[in-house]
Amino acid sequence: MAADTDRYHLAAVVHSLGRSRSREALAAAGGARAAFRRLQARRYRPEDLEAACRRHGLSLLTPADPAFPALLCAIPDPPPLLYVHGDTSALLRPTVAVVGARRCTRGGADVAAALAGSLAARGVTVVSGLARGIDTAAHRAAAAAGRTVAVIGSGLASPYPPANRGLVTAIIAGGGLLLSEYPPDAGARRHHFPERNRLISGLARGVVVVEAGVRSGSLITARMALEQGREVCAVPGSVVNPAARGCHRLLRQGAALVESADDVLDALGLTASPGILAPGVTGGLALEPGLAAICAAVGTTVTTLDEVMAATGLSGSAAAAALVELELSGFVRRVAGGYIRRPLA
Repeated sequence: MAADTDRYHLAAVVHSLGRSRSREALAAAGGARAAFRRLQARRYRPEDLEAACRRHGLSLLTPADPAFPALLCAIPDPPPLLYVHGDTSALLRPTVAVVGARRCTRGGADVAAALAGSLAARGVTVVSGLARGIDTAAHRAAAAAGRTVAVIGSGLASPYPPANRGLVTAIIAGGGLLLSEYPPDAGARRHHFPERNRLISGLARGVVVVEAGVRSGSLITARMALEQGREVCAVPGSVVNPAARGCHRLLRQGAALVESADDVLDALGLTASPGILAPGVTGGLALEPGLAAICAAVGTTVTTLDEVMAATGLSGSAAAAALVELELSGFVRRVAGGYIRRPLA
């Protein structure tokens, strides 16, 4: 785990230079403190960022922290740090993103709520962007039934949009999480939203687009999901509804057609049958029998690939592929030397 002084120096460098330039500066200097000392224009100071986190009850995570989302470390443009507010264990469950149009129809909002609520009730953490419309409907239903994670385009001290402050409270109270890569007091900026979309898709096993116009930002999320190796699903709509045209485009391009939470779980290679739950899980999401057997071979202490192969009789490549599937679904976690099982509770 990075020392607290180092993590806030890292944040000051990243926020002063931006992600790409900060990577070069950190590599050249050999560390966060040295890179900060070399900064010509210090837009942020470590002590100010630390004080802001304390004032607003936030935590700052780096990839060295156990609570940092492992799935984000593998995306093409990983975040060097994350500010979080809430319970990070929400990300230990299987995750599905539900996104869509801000100017959605009433029917679209109802579909988003039904999907998100049903998924959350089965142990899935629903990820979305806290925007008006589909995102809001998905978060609200998921927070009432289970857990949800909001990835926002502003700092966590003033979550955007302000109209959703009550929803933010409900998300935190329900054991959910708010997440941002921007400084605590940063306002919402136009370029923040496409940037945060890569985190929404990166945190999820798959992305479900409920309603989206042909120029919707949700299509950016879907494209990023494909680039990250995630499954893309879309809900069909009326041919006379402009907010359905983006979904229809995705369907023509090969997205999985979904109408219910069962469809989503099937598209992601998961099932809802209570007879084949993952070991240690007493209810909710389930695994296919083959994956459940492999998950059973992984213990709560470090289990090596060779041990999984010996327990299951699988080849190395087959066992490794299955473990990646289990990791993406949130059932196991890769650690030094092998894997450990993650409970859904």
